[in-house]
Amino acid sequence: MHPYKNPPGWCVAITAHHTPSRYTGAVTAPDPRTAPIFVVGTGRSGTTLLRMMISAHPRVYLTHEASFYIFEQGFAWKQGAERLIEHYVRSFSFRWLFLGPELLDEVPPLTRDNVGELYTAVMRAKAAQYGKPRWGDKTPSHTANLDRIFEDFPDARVIRIVRDPRDVVASLARMPWATDSINGGTTLCRMEHRQSLDYTDRIHKVRLEDLIADPRAVMEGVLAFVGEAWSEQVLDHPTHGPPASDVPPVPWFESATRAPKKGPVEPRWKKAYTPAQIRLIEEQTAECLDADGYPRAELAEEPGRAAVWMAWLRDLPGYWRFLWVFLRLAWASKDTTRSDEANRPLLRQLNPQAWANYPGFEMPDNPPLGEGWDEALEARRR
Repeated sequence: MHPYKNPPGWCVAITAHHTPSRYTGAVTAPDPRTAPIFVVGTGRSGTTLLRMMISAHPRVYLTHEASFYIFEQGFAWKQGAERLIEHYVRSFSFRWLFLGPELLDEVPPLTRDNVGELYTAVMRAKAAQYGKPRWGDKTPSHTANLDRIFEDFPDARVIRIVRDPRDVVASLARMPWATDSINGGTTLCRMEHRQSLDYTDRIHKVRLEDLIADPRAVMEGVLAFVGEAWSEQVLDHPTHGPPASDVPPVPWFESATRAPKKGPVEPRWKKAYTPAQIRLIEEQTAECLDADGYPRAELAEEPGRAAVWMAWLRDLPGYWRFLWVFLRLAWASKDTTRSDEANRPLLRQLNPQAWANYPGFEMPDNPPLGEGWDEALEARRR
């Protein structure tokens, strides 16, 4: 399984149906200044940029894709809740956090009902490395786990970032860990949108385009929502945010540690897709476009229904190929001890054409679990 995204969450996004949640009403946190903060959204929607900006605040630090609930989904509970600790800390997401076993001192005997204690210890320990009292996490596909987030953290502050789905689909097509299929990209957008519907009164939504165009106004809203005072530092995350070494050394994360380009940017989708493909994306993400305020494209020539249908038909083989490879990768990810070498061939098959966008780049190996962890895990077993 590839080391820098969340395949099980993708699997949920692609295959799950929207079902009623256990959430029955709004909950007001007694003190938002102490509530954990979670950033969610689709892949390529700007979650990393938003996380870096929030973490530039002098009081706040969010972990980078700790992916708690993603790896919990692949855990066999019949082993006993305590074994979840070992399952999770051997995951690639945890290993990139570079945390020591002393964090387990804060974790009581684990049961299925108190697993949030483990996740709290991880987030708090990582924030402490940067001297920050406020903590949280950014994992895009945790939108599929909002039930669990609000169950484990009833006062959680969740920020969902969205982006024009046409740009999301075009950006995903350039990612080696994603898909160049229109059907695949639009399905992800649509499912992530539906997964958030039960929680609109508990989630603060921002648009990436607004964040780039007017970062001050957007971040003022974000900080007010989480209960933090304004800080100019959030407008200069390359200086005040976590260093580039705080994210895995891959181009799509490292670019977000730099300041975004200023001024209007021509959307990639306008050049990436034919008129028929643009209309196909718009039809498949209509609910996202309407909910988030993105108008339909004005095209020089309107494609016919047959052309849109043919665009859908031509895309299907790539979609089914991606889904088949992805499901195999998601299944392999259940084994958190599986080697990087074993997962690389599957990763290469996800979106083979996208590797041309990163000439000479090779995925780095996941870091080993740090010193003292084997002994600490053995002690927990006794």
